[in-house]
Amino acid sequence: MILVLLGTFKIEFSRPILAIENAIKSWEISEEIIVQAGHTAFKSDFMTIRAFIEPKELDNLYERAEIIVTHGGVGSILRGFRMKKKIIAIPRLHKFKEHVDDHQIDILEEFARLNYLIPWYEHDKFADVLAKARKFEPSPFVSTKKDLEGFLVNYIDNL
Repeated sequence: MILVLLGTFKIEFSRPILAIENAIKSWEISEEIIVQAGHTAFKSDFMTIRAFIEPKELDNLYERAEIIVTHGGVGSILRGFRMKKKIIAIPRLHKFKEHVDDHQIDILEEFARLNYLIPWYEHDKFADVLAKARKFEPSPFVSTKKDLEGFLVNYIDNL
């Protein structure tokens, strides 16, 4: 099962779900897909889509999932790291009016550099990213408040 998390930010984020739907329709993927769509309205005959999922049930879905596909939000990503999941993360982009800026690109680049996740960029084909994720062995996540503070300070200083 693949769990897809579009985030709870109040701006629609249909780009990833459209790509996943197209991959299903072209027989590139066939497993069960469960989506927490947040504020993204999308109907599908191929995926189970729910706006919001309660935290306890979401934890169960994280546990069941082979792969997590998520927006570039730190909360969703860190939850997957703590559960030792393979993660594909796609940034919400300002140019598509999916977010107020492009900070999620920076977050994904840093986590990818540390070999914690597979980034999914706008020109990547989902089936290719998924194939890469299936073979991916993430580095064990090491969280220290000091490292996170340093990353955030550096990011803010370079705005």
